[in-house]
Amino acid sequence: MRLLLSNDDGIDSPFLPAFAAALTGVADVEIVVPAREQSWIGRAYNRHAAVAVGEAEVGGFKCRTVAGTPSDCVNIALSHLLPEPPDAVVSGLNIGQNVALPLLWSSGTFAAAVEAAGWGIPAFACSMRLLKKFYEICRLRREPPPDELRAHLEAASEHAARYIADCVSRGGFAFGEVRNLNYPAGFSEESEFSECVPARAKLAPLYVKNPDGTYGFSYAMGETAPSPDGRPTDVECLNAGIACVSKIFINAG
Repeated sequence: MRLLLSNDDGIDSPFLPAFAAALTGVADVEIVVPAREQSWIGRAYNRHAAVAVGEAEVGGFKCRTVAGTPSDCVNIALSHLLPEPPDAVVSGLNIGQNVALPLLWSSGTFAAAVEAAGWGIPAFACSMRLLKKFYEICRLRREPPPDELRAHLEAASEHAARYIADCVSRGGFAFGEVRNLNYPAGFSEESEFSECVPARAKLAPLYVKNPDGTYGFSYAMGETAPSPDGRPTDVECLNAGIACVSKIFINAG
């Protein structure tokens, strides 16, 4: 099995080595990631600038870096860097959850998977909710995961790798289908795993006013509604400590 791995946290993501190690246990993996962090960039492309491709090594894995967005990474990889299409494209493992519509469309992690789905390639977006103290260490300070977090990270990475390999082997993907996986902060091999649907979230203020009159970004999710057909939502699952996957069809009419 051949996989393309990308992300939105960039080449220096503290989660990249563990996730790459898990995926290489089930497939041959090409890694093409942003040269720097590109979180919350959504479906942006670098239309107005030339995009450079470089090489790097992370955790013993050879990677290529793209001086652009997650969508740039996948588009350039599929059209120029890979000799043939992969069996699937995997984005992640993201530092933090990616749940609820319409917020999902702001995620660079989800965008990389959407790019692949638009090419008709099976696509997976993988994310993990973190406790605030770990989010500050890994996402803000870019430091390696502490031992307390590493066990949960490796368990989530191994589970995602097995799930992806099984799904690709079984087939049955619709054109434009993205499978969005989210893992709770304390995920272990004993944790429950459930199918779900994206929560429907009301948008809320995402900026706070600074003393100097500027506005700073501050993630906030508005009120969410239960699914109309009674199925669990991604937000409900994570709040209950349940890992989950939703199927999202980007070209659904």
